[in-house]
Amino acid sequence: MNALMVKRHLQTPSFFRLLTDKTFGIFLFGSFLSSMGFWIQSVGQGWQVLQMTNSALLLGLVVFAATAPNILFSLFGGVIVDRMNRRWLITVVQIVYMVTALLLGVLTTLHLITVWQIIALALLNGIFSCIGFPAWQAFIGDLVPAEDLKQGIALNSVQFNLSRVIGPAVGGISIGLVGIAGAYYLNALSYVFVIVPLLVMKFGVQSSRTSGKQRVLKDLSEGLRYTVQHKVLRMILLLQLVIAFLVYPFAALLPLFARDVFHTNAIGLGELNSAVGMGALVGSLLVVMLTRRMANGSRMLVWTCAIGGLACVAFSMMHNIQVACSVLVLVGVCMVMSSTIANTAVQTLVPEEMRGRVLSILALIIFGLAPFGNLASGWVSGIIGAQRTLAIGGVLCFVLALVIFVSQVKFTPGVPGDEDPLSQVGTSSVVSIK
Repeated sequence: MNALMVKRHLQTPSFFRLLTDKTFGIFLFGSFLSSMGFWIQSVGQGWQVLQMTNSALLLGLVVFAATAPNILFSLFGGVIVDRMNRRWLITVVQIVYMVTALLLGVLTTLHLITVWQIIALALLNGIFSCIGFPAWQAFIGDLVPAEDLKQGIALNSVQFNLSRVIGPAVGGISIGLVGIAGAYYLNALSYVFVIVPLLVMKFGVQSSRTSGKQRVLKDLSEGLRYTVQHKVLRMILLLQLVIAFLVYPFAALLPLFARDVFHTNAIGLGELNSAVGMGALVGSLLVVMLTRRMANGSRMLVWTCAIGGLACVAFSMMHNIQVACSVLVLVGVCMVMSSTIANTAVQTLVPEEMRGRVLSILALIIFGLAPFGNLASGWVSGIIGAQRTLAIGGVLCFVLALVIFVSQVKFTPGVPGDEDPLSQVGTSSVVSIK
């Protein structure tokens, strides 16, 4: 009996029907190739900046520049996503990404590239990502029926994290074969596989959303007020902020670990990134298995933050790259499970007409506030070293996760509405949160 209950609890959702859908299947495949290109460029760009500057601060500044615009524009991006055609918004953003990748490749080929050009183009990409992220996530809801939304989000997470496994390794190899410029060109080519389907394929009619006649600030205030007034969303976003600010910066420090701790090259850096991607893929598959029933989800979010912090501490103590890769797998699992659960919960709980605005708040945390962790980690690691910096961040993440567990997840028994709210995520698409 117990075995049957466990089997039902971990039953894989019937998402194969979505994969056989022509429109969704082609879009998902194109998304996978585009995501591959992103990771190929990410490895090449990080290695290039380190070679050019030998500066941990500038390495962190590049990552910061790509995400900092979210601080100012993310919330407005959500308003735009709820007002305009998401298909065309994504198309424009993908074209911009392709052009900037081509420009980076040409400048590198002509030996005209400077770190400030890299930062400027990262900043441009960051501005358009304020629209691109919420539009991409919300577009899944336009592609699939409402009853398949959770599976669609989970599959999108799987393709992205599968690319994290393959992309960094291909990036490390491509640097050795065709150079850093080649990595940029490969990324530019990858966007074609998303842009072409968006231009030529027919998609279903999108649902009606906010009226364009309503003032932008009023739309914005509605999204903020909705989020603040609902304890489920507040807890989700708070937990996501903790892990994103204190754990995510490890990615910006990986080039330093590769060179100074493990004494390896770009291929070794690709191995480290691939280990994170492997963990991310495992984490996303676990979420797929738990999509329909995710009991006690609030505690799952807390413990993914806590375990992720401890894994960062363990990684900071490693001197053997093979052992370190095994620890990075665990970091990847915790990182993607927290973000995917948060994304799924937001899109499940939030009305469709407000989805873009609430997703933009999630984007503000992940890409706007959390990047200060990248900037701070780059600065601190220049003073005390990458290992100590990552260890301190991991300890803080663990402690804050426990504090949130005590202060936020401790509900008063017997009072209606005080049950563990996130335990409902995945069990019902209609949840009362007042």
